[in-house]
Amino acid sequence: MKTVSRICLLAFLITTAIFSNGCAGYKLGSVKPSVYANINKIHVPTFENATLEPRVAVLTTNAVIKSLQADGTYQITNQENADAVLRGKITRIERRQLRSARKDTLKTREMLIFMIIEWSLHDPVTNDKLDYRETKSIDQASRDSSTSLRIRPGRVIGQTQIFLDENFQLTERNALPLAAQDAAKVLTSQLTEGW
Repeated sequence: MKTVSRICLLAFLITTAIFSNGCAGYKLGSVKPSVYANINKIHVPTFENATLEPRVAVLTTNAVIKSLQADGTYQITNQENADAVLRGKITRIERRQLRSARKDTLKTREMLIFMIIEWSLHDPVTNDKLDYRETKSIDQASRDSSTSLRIRPGRVIGQTQIFLDENFQLTERNALPLAAQDAAKVLTSQLTEGW
């Protein structure tokens, strides 16, 4: 009887050690960056649109709000109850040819669309920037091959691929929400995890 209980105890200890060791890098509780530790409620006003694309500001703001709500780290609220205000500006939408037609290299078949958003957190009362970090312009960053634009604090780039059909405008209009969703995921990751 003692042998069976010792074997069960040994099996329990080994199982516990294995499962505990697998979670050694994780911690319980919030994983927010330390500079955002006191922020629990965020207000997200409509982003500013510096591009010529109509209605893209509301589309992007909604994507960011949905992404933050799905993550659950921050509560979305009005400005009076907020700990911080998330302000964003859509600075550029770029299109780049990914694949051309087989017999005509000037005719695009597949295209990449990039949406560049600059964001910052502000104090809801004084409107001062919280944890402001200087960022380079996209032209300077393009020249610096050692940095990745997608992971720089304060700037995110959402992207998507599209196959072009005869109705180019409709195809592009359908791709912009996908680029906005991708940018929203990266922005949420920067706010909630710091990268």
